[in-house]
Amino acid sequence: MTENQSSVASGPVVRSEDPAWAYGRAVPDARNNTQCIFCSKMIRGGGITRLKHHLAGIKGDVEACKKVSEDVKWQMKQLLEDLKKSKKKKRRISKQIANPYDLEEEEDDDDDDHDEGNNDNERGGSKSHSSVSNYNTKGKEKVGERSNIKSFFAPRTIPGSQPSIKSALASKQMVEKARMNFARWWYHANIPFHAARSVYYQEAIDSIVAIGPGFKGPSYHDLRGPLLQKHVGEMNDYLLDVKNDWKVYGCSIMSDGCTNQRNTPIINFLVYCPRGTMFLKSLDVSGLTRDADTLFKLFDKVVQEVGVENIVQFVTNNDSAYKSAGKKLMQKYGSFYWSPCAAHCIDLMLENFSDRRYFPIIQETIQKAKKITKFIYNHGKLLSLMRSDFTNGRDLVRPAITRFATEFLSLQCLSKFKKELRQMFTCDQWVESRYARDVMGKEVAALVLEDKEFWLQCQQIVKISEPLVRVLRLVDGDEKPSMGYLYEAMDKAKENIKARLKNKISAYIPFTSVIDARWDKQLHSPLHAAGCYLNPGIFFRPSFKKQKEITKGLLSTITRLVPDPDEQDTLSSQIEAYKKALGDFGMPMAIRQREKLNPVAWWEQFGNDTPELQKFAIRVLSQCCSATGCERAWSTFEFIHSKRRNRLEHKRLNDLVFVRYNLLLRERNIRRTKDYLDPISLDNIDLMDDWVAEDSEFLLLTEEDVNWASIEEPLATMNLEDNDNDDDDVVVLDEDDGDDDVVLTNANTHVYYGPDVDPFDGWE
Repeated sequence: MTENQSSVASGPVVRSEDPAWAYGRAVPDARNNTQCIFCSKMIRGGGITRLKHHLAGIKGDVEACKKVSEDVKWQMKQLLEDLKKSKKKKRRISKQIANPYDLEEEEDDDDDDHDEGNNDNERGGSKSHSSVSNYNTKGKEKVGERSNIKSFFAPRTIPGSQPSIKSALASKQMVEKARMNFARWWYHANIPFHAARSVYYQEAIDSIVAIGPGFKGPSYHDLRGPLLQKHVGEMNDYLLDVKNDWKVYGCSIMSDGCTNQRNTPIINFLVYCPRGTMFLKSLDVSGLTRDADTLFKLFDKVVQEVGVENIVQFVTNNDSAYKSAGKKLMQKYGSFYWSPCAAHCIDLMLENFSDRRYFPIIQETIQKAKKITKFIYNHGKLLSLMRSDFTNGRDLVRPAITRFATEFLSLQCLSKFKKELRQMFTCDQWVESRYARDVMGKEVAALVLEDKEFWLQCQQIVKISEPLVRVLRLVDGDEKPSMGYLYEAMDKAKENIKARLKNKISAYIPFTSVIDARWDKQLHSPLHAAGCYLNPGIFFRPSFKKQKEITKGLLSTITRLVPDPDEQDTLSSQIEAYKKALGDFGMPMAIRQREKLNPVAWWEQFGNDTPELQKFAIRVLSQCCSATGCERAWSTFEFIHSKRRNRLEHKRLNDLVFVRYNLLLRERNIRRTKDYLDPISLDNIDLMDDWVAEDSEFLLLTEEDVNWASIEEPLATMNLEDNDNDDDDVVVLDEDDGDDDVVLTNANTHVYYGPDVDPFDGWE
């Protein structure tokens, strides 16, 4: 019996010897169904493997257990990793049997075996010797037993795990000495502070401690030679699995043009699919003319490298040259789309909202808010007082993915802490401090305490901008593909803005006109309409009234992505079954799961009656909408794009960028959920410069002002956007603020645009 099966007979349920059965039970009379003993959740189908995913907390089509201990969670992860390694080994053996005379494959396998032998040597012996000695040597058996026991417990540094006896008995002096020695090396090597946030940081320390005193760290040659090559090999193995998914789910090529700290123009290329985003290459284009023809040639090479048959869309920013190059790609191949970066387009909408020519009051309010944050974040004692006594460790500024999203999110945070700021600027510590007598201090205090108009404007701006910021967060996220949601999200954002402005045409038209202009001329694509049509959670919703409108986009997408006329006819006939909810589409379970499952999982489960349409829907719905996944690892790019290098060193640096960039992408979800952004950290200073960096005229600071040692670490920033149950005001007015509307547009500019007028015609 396999590990995914559990047979049911008259009597007790027969189970395999898998260790995971200690934490679950088979359900009688229900094939492959299991039940978790911690949370009592019934897991339908998948057998013991799906139970392991539930206990390990691995995201997918099963909910993670919320009551399992860290040790059990760690054990389940180890069992799943062992299973994956075993499958890889079987595939390698089957290849050797199929190709016994293929010298190139034999060499690869020998290298793999050699690598495994090296790894085993580091642990105390080669694989072949250890397999013999474990059976014949009593001492080795104990070693094997201890290693098996260790696999049942999480590393001692994971929260909730039991500390080792040795670490528990270590004196404070010993711990402090170890920390000081580590910090001394850190400072001497000039390692950036944010390196301590790496998910591999504690893992590296644990592996050294496990070996004990006398371990010699890898040498200069090891790090830049054999170890780097091993990591390149590991990353290629990981990416090979990702590339295999391109054939099923399709992929999106993401291009990000930017300028590094040496003013060198760089274009990064990444490939997205639901399995993960992979870094492809980074090109220095300083010697090239960045016109449409040049970009087209660069893009064409990338298309050939990825494979035309795998590509659903090519995503770039909205620059005219990139747009023209994308259109040329569509003309040449005719089998995929060029799409503008949705995050970039939405950020341009937010930029228009803060444009002084059309919305001067919004720009004026943002400048006042920056005056408050700059003053607080440039005076150490005041910042410490705010965090410790008033905001409970929270910050006033919200770093976001783009500059203008940062501005509106920071206004939201400032409004959230309005009462706390007023309390701080009236407390005894403030009144007795020298800041209260300073000219700038008096201005900021008056702004916080007396300027009621400022707070009213902040609330009104948050009302208007929050729906767009939510859409920006949706299209930027990597948790799930956003192609099936963007079309409806933009419509919902406009309706939300209208409702928040009490459906007054004169109030909401200036803002919805900005959104319509960007959407109609830049962002809208048939691919977005097709994604909306194929998303059952939206298409079958009674309140959704645009089925006819998005049908045109669906048919256009079918014509482009499926060139074969016979296949197009097949898809057309199968669409009727989906539209009328026939067959599996009309099952009670399929109806219940329309909004609960993500669209791709829904089609995988209920689209089997229409295989051609199922395949097409999965490819469309599996795509992203933005190119913001392009991380910018400047410290590494500085070397790879330097003119002073030889050919061998350039290859080594390319390998380093390849490994580092893909490691960052692979672990990005962990960093996003666990890490916070410190607004005064040098790593975020470019993004937050307008909000925390003081102007030169106010840089006459005393030693007391810049006493950063007194500033405590900030807590994780609040998630103000996750307020799905409240589509009304996010920030509540005080009773003394009144309920009057605040006009944010400039009456002298006559900001009323008719349906056929583009208020931003000719803009970037």
